[in-house]
Amino acid sequence: MSSNFDFRYLSISPEQDTVSPTKSFTYGTASAASTVIYGEADDESFAHMFDLMTRGDMSRYGAAKSVNGKEYSEGGLNMVIQPDSFFLMLLYGIYGDNDDLTSTALGYSTGTYTFKEATDHILPSFTIKVGREDRQHTYTGMVMSRLSVSATVGEYATVSADFNGKAESTPDGLAAPTFSGAAVDGFHFAEGAITFSSDDATTTTSSLIKSISFEVNTNLNTDDACSIGSQTYTRKPEPQMREITGSVEFSRPVVATGTEEPDYTSLVASDGLLYDGGQTQPAIKLAFTNAGGDNFTFEIRRCRWEAPSMNVSGRDSSTMSVNFVALMDTSDNVMTEASLDLQTITPLGAINTL
Repeated sequence: MSSNFDFRYLSISPEQDTVSPTKSFTYGTASAASTVIYGEADDESFAHMFDLMTRGDMSRYGAAKSVNGKEYSEGGLNMVIQPDSFFLMLLYGIYGDNDDLTSTALGYSTGTYTFKEATDHILPSFTIKVGREDRQHTYTGMVMSRLSVSATVGEYATVSADFNGKAESTPDGLAAPTFSGAAVDGFHFAEGAITFSSDDATTTTSSLIKSISFEVNTNLNTDDACSIGSQTYTRKPEPQMREITGSVEFSRPVVATGTEEPDYTSLVASDGLLYDGGQTQPAIKLAFTNAGGDNFTFEIRRCRWEAPSMNVSGRDSSTMSVNFVALMDTSDNVMTEASLDLQTITPLGAINTL
């Protein structure tokens, strides 16, 4: 059976040389077809944008002239987290070049790919292509501005990502997608575990979690990506201060039972609550493992908890929600660490890191 669903797709590919050992890089230049990776996205919102400049003068009662100002693209995607090449690219997009990768070719073979922050990392840019039933839309020079992960009881674990980049290229013909994760399914709540540690030593795997979410924001400086003589970005938007926030919802208020779960009394204490985890036992660890041996973990080294919120009604039982802010581990200047172990499928393409 044929339908318009056959022509809806989303692909991503790093804008860099996949063969040259010099790892040459050209911002805004579409990648070779061999590096295009298709993802099973739930939805997307990529769009061409521009600032409309209008001009008025003292002799007329209204504006009489108008031109396009800065032209750019922005948007995002939502999808289920699954162990495939597409999700690997999203992790690469938010962490950038990483010496801790098990291979100099990102996505070259099965195995574990580990990402964490470093002061000299460079965020890559991507070419993103979207099939929308009648034509393909191409967005080049797209740099990730936000990555968000959430997991809730009774649901698939999900990820959303936002990008900023150059003005949309001329639409062209549709492609025939081959999805990198066609052989695997997404991680879901039954495969997950949340672990807490307040001191980089003792840990507790909580059985009270209803949901957890975290967001990494790169705060891209898009203004400095522009230059006189061009209407769109001429260089890659650079990240500014990295901000990582999140929220945890417990099925009931946590009391002081000697576990590492943040309890209500400590959360409302006058000095607040700091979880001073580290490299051995991070403050918060989210882990998923499926039957095929694939796994995904996300670790937050240190975090500062905010004040908890609770509610009770005649119909619902009492729950406790608490937000947190991730802090840097000054011993090695790392805030978070993400690891994706691919065992079920062989990642598509041999993509050299920058």
